Amino acid sequence: MLYSPSKVFEELAEKPSYKGVILILILFIILNTLAVYTLSTKQYVQRVKPDSFTEGVDIWTENATLWKSNVNCTRNSDEKVCGEYSIAFNVTNIDEVYMQISFPESINCSRKEFNQTSFSLKLVGSDTAPSSISLKLFSTASEYFMRDLEIASITNWNDWNCLNASLGIDEGWETEGNASWHIINGAEITVKFPENVNATLLLDTLVFQGQYEPQVSYFIYSALLYIAPFTMFWITSWVLLHLLTKYAGSNLTWKHNLMISGYSLTPTFVRGIFLAIIFLFLPIMNYQINVLGGNYTLKETPTVVELIFSLYSYSQFAFLAWGIIILTFAVRTLNNFTTGKSVIISLAAYLVAFLLAGFPGL
Repeated sequence: MLYSPSKVFEELAEKPSYKGVILILILFIILNTLAVYTLSTKQYVQRVKPDSFTEGVDIWTENATLWKSNVNCTRNSDEKVCGEYSIAFNVTNIDEVYMQISFPESINCSRKEFNQTSFSLKLVGSDTAPSSISLKLFSTASEYFMRDLEIASITNWNDWNCLNASLGIDEGWETEGNASWHIINGAEITVKFPENVNATLLLDTLVFQGQYEPQVSYFIYSALLYIAPFTMFWITSWVLLHLLTKYAGSNLTWKHNLMISGYSLTPTFVRGIFLAIIFLFLPIMNYQINVLGGNYTLKETPTVVELIFSLYSYSQFAFLAWGIIILTFAVRTLNNFTTGKSVIISLAAYLVAFLLAGFPGL
């Protein structure tokens, strides 16, 4: 197909066969999987607790029944940072509020594991700023680490503010009993005010952040993900091609047009080779959790990353044009149509398939 399309289409007209299209599909899966593997070796995603992939990064601040406090606490759907809810602690004429949660499993907060924690706070209904905020991390009910968090730089408590602390180190932390950073089973946040207040204290996105790990383990699922868009694009372009050519006076059978549509997808596996090559030049990319949105963002975006991902995005249009050229050549050769008519039919079939199914690939 790549070096002698006329010969391929002549043979296809005489004896249509599925072998060539099946080979294209196999090459498409293999080469695009290779491209994903190459990309995944460059992508490192920050581990978090709760697990953002299996649990949801905001699960601990979606359910008020998980929390204990000296004030009434409820779910709040109007004010939140991430997910559907935050936890509202209703402060009534007191100057100190504690918020405590027990984790469903122990968390290893040593330096090489989950070595940072953060959460978001907002004060509603009062202009009295907190005088101090402390954090306790429990190994057992009587053994814990405790420290005051830095809040001097926060000027507006009526907006969401993210507070964080480094874990796995003794500096800045007081230790009670034989608390261990390797076993953290719960947390308590205590907010103190300089006077009694009436307000609502909102808490959201309590999360533990860890090391960055490569995404190589996820690439094995990619082959299955490729079959669906390839098949959808193929079937959509085939149906449109068959209807349009029949309307234009073609005598080819549905099987011929099915094969023509399949062969026009040859550029999709060539694009897999192209992507695998350009992804080799990517630097290591660290994706960190965005605690104010619950999603992942690239920690740094060097110019080379922007350039390569631009090539990745725009390459689909170059390979799309190549597929249209192959389809035009086939329609003209097998139907004895004029070049203009062949171009119109191919453009219509390919572009509608592109809009409905997308271009097969990453």
